[in-house]
Amino acid sequence: MDLKDERRSYIRHPLSYPLSTRIIRGNSVGTSVGSSAGKDDVWTESMNIGAGGVQFISGRSLERGTEVGITIEVEKRKFELDGYVIRCEPSENGGFITAVAFNSPSALLKARMAEQVVRMELFKERLERRYGVKLDFAAVAKEWIKRYSTSFARRYDV
Repeated sequence: MDLKDERRSYIRHPLSYPLSTRIIRGNSVGTSVGSSAGKDDVWTESMNIGAGGVQFISGRSLERGTEVGITIEVEKRKFELDGYVIRCEPSENGGFITAVAFNSPSALLKARMAEQVVRMELFKERLERRYGVKLDFAAVAKEWIKRYSTSFARRYDV
């Protein structure tokens, strides 16, 4: 695990999705917010997410290097990701702004899949607004893949 100052090599998107963070190894200080989960669980929402990691507000401070498991729900689909805390700073509005970098190719793949689902959902919403009709997600996903999957793969190649 490399804890050097992280330099972003992935685009992050300001997206808010429910997530839970489970401490695998490391230390935390304080109490969790939200649900009555296990003492090492943090329930919150993402601030932004990208192929390289996720940022969220935590009710407790997580030490740099703490290994975490993250479950993020994107458009009714759950993605399990593993990573480690690269930054945790007090927020002006309370809590701690926490940045987690994903630490494995499978986590990166899952994050890319989650991002594709988000992009497909945004594409669906745009089409529904434009044409004033409700559309089937599966049909829209096929159209998005036909139109955008090649450029998405090139842009986010890891």
